[in-house]
Amino acid sequence: MSAREHEHTLNVWLAELLRERGLDARQESARGGRRIDVDVRVGPVRIALEAEQGQSAAKMREAVGDANRRIEQGLADCAIAVCYPDGITAREMIPRANLTWNILAPRDARPTEIPNAAAWGSGDLDEFARIVRLAPMQLGNPDHVAASLSASLDAAVSRLSDTQKRLLAQRLDLPPSKGRGARWDKAAKRSLLVVATAVMFHARLDSYLQDNGLAPLADDGSPPKMARGCADSLDPVSAFSDAWNLILALDYTPIFETGRAALYACPADPAFSAAIRETAKAALEVAGNIAGLRHDLMGRVFHTVLDTARYDGSFYTTTAAATLLAQLAITRDMRDWSAPDALDDLRVVDPACGTGTLLMAAAERIRDLSPQTTDDDRAARALIENVLSGYDVNLTATHMAATTLGLLSPSTQFRSMKIGRTFLGVDAEGDAYLGSLEFLDQNLKMMSWPNAARAVEQVNGDAEMARPDPADLVIMNPPFTRDSLRHDQFSRSDETKMKTREKRLFANKPVHLSGNSGPFIVLADNMAKPNAGTLAAILPLVISTNASSLGVRELLGRNYHIETIVTSHDPERIYFSENTNIGEMLIVCRAWSDSKKPKPPTRIVNLAVNPSTPAAATNLASAIENGTVESQAYGTVQEWRSDRIKRGDWGGVQFLSPYLCERFQDLAGGGLFPATAMGEISDTGPAGQGIRGIFDRSPMPGADGMAAIWHHKTDVIQTMSANTDTYIVPKRGKEAAARRLWEQRGLLMLPTRARLNTVRTLSVRLDRRALGSAWVPCKPNIEGVAPELAEKSLCVYLNSSVGVLAMLGNRSNKAPSYPQFSMDDLRKLFVPDFAEIGTGAISTLALAYDALSGSEILPLPSMDACPARRALDEAVCAALGADAETVSEIRRQLSAEPSVTGRRYAAR
Repeated sequence: MSAREHEHTLNVWLAELLRERGLDARQESARGGRRIDVDVRVGPVRIALEAEQGQSAAKMREAVGDANRRIEQGLADCAIAVCYPDGITAREMIPRANLTWNILAPRDARPTEIPNAAAWGSGDLDEFARIVRLAPMQLGNPDHVAASLSASLDAAVSRLSDTQKRLLAQRLDLPPSKGRGARWDKAAKRSLLVVATAVMFHARLDSYLQDNGLAPLADDGSPPKMARGCADSLDPVSAFSDAWNLILALDYTPIFETGRAALYACPADPAFSAAIRETAKAALEVAGNIAGLRHDLMGRVFHTVLDTARYDGSFYTTTAAATLLAQLAITRDMRDWSAPDALDDLRVVDPACGTGTLLMAAAERIRDLSPQTTDDDRAARALIENVLSGYDVNLTATHMAATTLGLLSPSTQFRSMKIGRTFLGVDAEGDAYLGSLEFLDQNLKMMSWPNAARAVEQVNGDAEMARPDPADLVIMNPPFTRDSLRHDQFSRSDETKMKTREKRLFANKPVHLSGNSGPFIVLADNMAKPNAGTLAAILPLVISTNASSLGVRELLGRNYHIETIVTSHDPERIYFSENTNIGEMLIVCRAWSDSKKPKPPTRIVNLAVNPSTPAAATNLASAIENGTVESQAYGTVQEWRSDRIKRGDWGGVQFLSPYLCERFQDLAGGGLFPATAMGEISDTGPAGQGIRGIFDRSPMPGADGMAAIWHHKTDVIQTMSANTDTYIVPKRGKEAAARRLWEQRGLLMLPTRARLNTVRTLSVRLDRRALGSAWVPCKPNIEGVAPELAEKSLCVYLNSSVGVLAMLGNRSNKAPSYPQFSMDDLRKLFVPDFAEIGTGAISTLALAYDALSGSEILPLPSMDACPARRALDEAVCAALGADAETVSEIRRQLSAEPSVTGRRYAAR
């Protein structure tokens, strides 16, 4: 066998062995015609292993050169040069061999230079696998650090038996995943993450306790073993337990009591010891980065393994969004930050704090504005012990919140820290509690930190933490879960009790319980200082537009000056939270008590590019404050009048283009032509949900010959004239209901949803009356007008550029590029008021339908170049008296909207 063939065999063996150790490794991977010896993925990070047989200087130089080239060629985010020792002739020899390696990040790329000897590491295969998992930290990117730690935790979990995973999770009161297979893996990973955070804090304390003469002593006079020594010991479980027992005699209960409970979860055996050792060593690799990077790394990992998010709505706030929100909410003119007593009466609370990302961002913002918090550890302690309060229902989340905040100052008195776990569920007496929302009724029940010797127990709130003082700032990213999923992690009977409790608690409040963001806004209003507090929140974008949130919008508009709303029209990042794909907004509201003084307008910032890093978010915050958002190409800014905001009209969020927002307001107010609501001139319905519940689809006609248009396939429906695509038959036992629905069939159909980058038609007219699934029948009843003419005229209008504006200006923006239109949305749709305009307009539009109904309509991104759309616009202008130049500009700007194109904004 040649040297090259043998080296190939070694790479195959190495990839196989790395896969056995939990890494995603592929041997001899080819990309773009170039070969990578071993290709490894750690989360989103690509790592190239470039190997040579032999450990001479020449072989090391060759391996480094290949590794650097893979980075320069863009084939990897980082690379590792690895050298096998000579003499390996069998696969089983590799785990025992002494490998040498060098990790190379892009900044290290030096094609011919060998880094100094100190940069090279050596060890066996297990040590090398750990190094590979942690390699992304060399990139200096917090996401890469989190990915590395996450991969190490996965490897640690893989060492455990199913019984150990279950015991570990149950000790920290963590439920299994739903469904089959690997039910305890994620819960066990979360438990090990608790251990990792405790190890990190242990490492932070090592020098602090020694330098300040605070280290507690054991009976033999020795201080707690340092974190690195515990991780390297033969029995890491006992070593950490002994050290944490001593540290707990001083303080730090939230950190080490919870971590110790995880250590005691399983009987000691080699597998559990190995898992704890691997967890600890991975944690120590990132311990030095936490304070330096000032990022909530633990939160990033935590939320990648949080599988209850769809039930409890826990979505992690990105550090960029947290930075932006904190900087907009905490301003230089809030107080004299240079004063020695600047923090004495300052209070900041997050009632849904999760892992503390927003509290950490608030702390960092205050530290930036108030220099003494950086230079004076006592001021930093005051910040953590007195200023910041946070509550959440997740034990592991609150543990990490306490840890990350505590890293700001290890001298913090943790017994005074105001981070607490609120009880969500039904207790042993059968009473339901709603976590932090119970602050509204002074009925809060808190959970104690778990004790290593017992299971988690719950205690009354008065024994654990009192209600926080009225807050200068309530900052939050409240849970968001629709009603059908909320509390699904509980039994059916407990879920019923909790939803009954919700109804009682919010019986007289201006919220709709279809989601749980509204209730948290009411809570925030209750927790803020009367007539003086600020609310800052990350909320679902639908709250700005949907009918069910009108009461919340009116509450905020009445009690506050809604200073700033920030939305994202960046198709790559429409959200401000991780692990979600719904549109979100940032909102900052200041209490307004001067009824004689008019409120200033609301600043609505619609982003074309949503910053992904805290540094970029800081620059954006400065641009917002300095009025340079447009000139720096961040997006657009509108000044939305306070009277609009007060009545719940937040329509400035609907489009990136301020021109389109204003033209929609003109349409609604009759400024383009006299307009009315669709519900005033037609019967709309029934909805597709009802159709699907009563009918089954069939390829063959039933006895009644019932037909429907079921799909909205844009490769099929390309004209205003359309055909039914299925037969429907009543479900067994639902024949009577089916007949009632069948009587509501129609010819003119409106869509219930539309993917904007591909959709062509926003209304069709069928060849026969039918029902719909993705379509809703619309039956005009304009006095003195034949239904056929009214249907044709409305179909032309709704497919014109003004009709598209009417549809999109009224959408509920859960996902702006894929709006779903409720029956309420369709009935509120602005259409021409033919009674005022005159019935001659109907005839003009109907003639346009006859001429254009078979013409292909291009997708919305191409609407400005679509001959059919232009012809429809000409007909609308002629019939309704709309200004042709205005309609042309509407068409042009709609075709460039990011939610329409599916791409970041580019001027047209």
